[in-house]
Amino acid sequence: MSTRRSAKFFAAGTALAALVMADAALAQAAGTEGETAAESSGEIIVTATRKSESINKVPLSVSALSREALDSRGIRNFSDVIRQTPGVSFEKSNTTTNIAIRGVNSSVGAATTGIYIDDVPIQIRQLGYGGGNAYPVVFDLDRVEVLRGPQGTLFGAGSEGGTVRFITQQPSLDTLKVYGRAEASATQHGAANGEGGVSVSAPLVAGKLGIAASGYYRRDGGYVDRISSFTNKVVQKNANSTDSYVARVALTWQPVDNVKITPAVFYQNVEAADSGESWEKYSNYDKHVFRNANQLPETSKDRFTLTSLNVSVGLGAVDLIAVGSYFDRRQSFVQDYTNFDQTLFTGVNALPFFPEQNAPSDFVVAQKNWTGELRLQSSNAASPLTWVLGGFYSHAKQTSIQVVTDPYLPVYLFGGPSPVAGFSVYDQNAVSTDEQAALFGQVTYKLTDKLSVLAGLRYSHTVFTIRSIAQGFVVGPLVDDRGRQSENPITPKFGINFQATPDTLLYASASRGFRVGGYNPQVGTFCGSELASIGYPGGRPTNFKSDSVWSYEVGVKSRFGGLGSVQASVYQIDWNDIQQAVALNSCGFQFTNNLGKARSRGFDLQLEVRPTNRLTLQAEIGYVDAKFRDTVFGGPTAAAPFVSKGDAVLGAPWTASFHAQYDFDAFRAKGGYIRSDFDYRSKQSKLPPYLNPGNGAIDPALTLPPAVAFWSARLGVKPGNFDISLFVNNILDKSTWTRRERASNPFEFFRRETLRPRTFGVTASYRY
Repeated sequence: MSTRRSAKFFAAGTALAALVMADAALAQAAGTEGETAAESSGEIIVTATRKSESINKVPLSVSALSREALDSRGIRNFSDVIRQTPGVSFEKSNTTTNIAIRGVNSSVGAATTGIYIDDVPIQIRQLGYGGGNAYPVVFDLDRVEVLRGPQGTLFGAGSEGGTVRFITQQPSLDTLKVYGRAEASATQHGAANGEGGVSVSAPLVAGKLGIAASGYYRRDGGYVDRISSFTNKVVQKNANSTDSYVARVALTWQPVDNVKITPAVFYQNVEAADSGESWEKYSNYDKHVFRNANQLPETSKDRFTLTSLNVSVGLGAVDLIAVGSYFDRRQSFVQDYTNFDQTLFTGVNALPFFPEQNAPSDFVVAQKNWTGELRLQSSNAASPLTWVLGGFYSHAKQTSIQVVTDPYLPVYLFGGPSPVAGFSVYDQNAVSTDEQAALFGQVTYKLTDKLSVLAGLRYSHTVFTIRSIAQGFVVGPLVDDRGRQSENPITPKFGINFQATPDTLLYASASRGFRVGGYNPQVGTFCGSELASIGYPGGRPTNFKSDSVWSYEVGVKSRFGGLGSVQASVYQIDWNDIQQAVALNSCGFQFTNNLGKARSRGFDLQLEVRPTNRLTLQAEIGYVDAKFRDTVFGGPTAAAPFVSKGDAVLGAPWTASFHAQYDFDAFRAKGGYIRSDFDYRSKQSKLPPYLNPGNGAIDPALTLPPAVAFWSARLGVKPGNFDISLFVNNILDKSTWTRRERASNPFEFFRRETLRPRTFGVTASYRY
């Protein structure tokens, strides 16, 4: 049987196995009393350890934003989530995304952060030069969980630095729930924004069959104008608008009291009319003038459909849970290579020679992932021994295509009389599969009423295969290469927990995480001389292995009755055999190798204080000190280091968010409120490898990312089931850049991503 068919049968078979066992199940699942009590006390219930429990009882560092927090803070996308999460950084462009948790991140190879929708992983491997994770638009979510530190035992490969989980609303079997939200806003120096969505969860047959359905649309207006570099006139005003479409339907069938079967379909499509990057040469950030001079719009479209089936069966003191899923995603985008090509082939650092000149680079990134997981876990909260045991299988097929065409290449290379339509500069097609099978288990045993120990282990078998075809002017003869890499990593976890009081938990843990290795496809013929110069006369290194981390964490979680709560942890992470990209600048290719090690130390703190019944204060603070521990060369005979010992891992050392809400009497009902949210990311003070003069040639025009401050406020009233509020985002109207790069090298123009300008709006929501 083929690998793909095996994956499909396993993903569906896990759910089928649960149904077969359900037919013989006679007992109901136990252990819900603690969950109900926690919910009634206002605590957030999370499933970070694969079971539902209060966030204050979970012995690891977790940030969780409930549906109420997502609404009150005005969170609409993943960038908003990360901005309010300590110890986490996020960078996004038109072509890639990069997330760092506690200093662990990478722009090559497999993911270092697991991205989950409920129990389904959807993270991507970086192939070629484009692509990034898909992130659900924030609407109709029960909560978002960010798990800091490696989660290799329960969540497997890809959760090396941590895991982000988007938890969706589930169907109700006994209560009608309705949620609707509409919003209209105006961005200064830009276009209007708006959204509308509705969610319904209701019983179709009381106690037996329920449905959850939602639909949502959002328009983010543009604020970057695309101009002609020849006339300086605006070609398209507010070009970078984005439209988001989301729909989800889930059904829960409970044929008997101890069996629940939930199929679900999640659809999302995000379309951008142009990149949000502006060009420094044509923009005036002090006066909030944002412009780009691309020869063509950098459009993008990212569509995915996630189909899943979740089956849970209560077997007395044991629960059986099966999850099968299929994730189908297609991302396409265009990047303007006009200036890059012209500079590369003519050496002229100038704008395009001809008004109509253009060289699009068309990217396509596709994922087709089958996953299946089968778990048995204890459900008796009163037992001194609690455990989870499971098996996991995934088959992830990924396609990465890049096609660069430039009709003017023959003109400025060979003096051709006219452009040649469809002239191929570079044409690459890489198809890979990541196959993973794993067995995992974790047990917690209470030595006393207060003291417990934890141990977990995951054994994985991973296989990576790839076929890469490249051709075009910069490649030379056609390259058609195939490769395979496999490993059997083991990821253990150990911990000790001390419940000092019913409201105070102390814990310490040591855990390992990893990400899968890979294979370097053959590079172009023109790369031979540079490969030889750094010590690879026979060609690039072929396989690279997985890298791994060991994390050591000590933490405390405590509640102070109705006065507030605190969560804090300190940690050290040792990262070994880091997968890093070695650029071959003379020919435009790169390869990945295991180069060096790094260490990250820091802490995170989450604090909530309620001085009065009307005033709530919250703070989240994180500190990360991550640096490389080795001096590493890109090759055995490379003249200058690739990384020097002591170089900083790129990322903001300090992250902080502060929130305040004051409730007051209004409309003789739930009343009114005023709140303010302030988020801060500090400037990095230590040099990363690309700015260290000791690492050979550096670019003096590049600088460290600046400190970023974002302040928002909201004033609202709650008549009945409605919540109507006025808000202002980016009150200070900061134009701080969050990402900056050369338009091409050595081209003189720089592009930058900036904060969205000050935005005023009104939100109306209804919850029943």
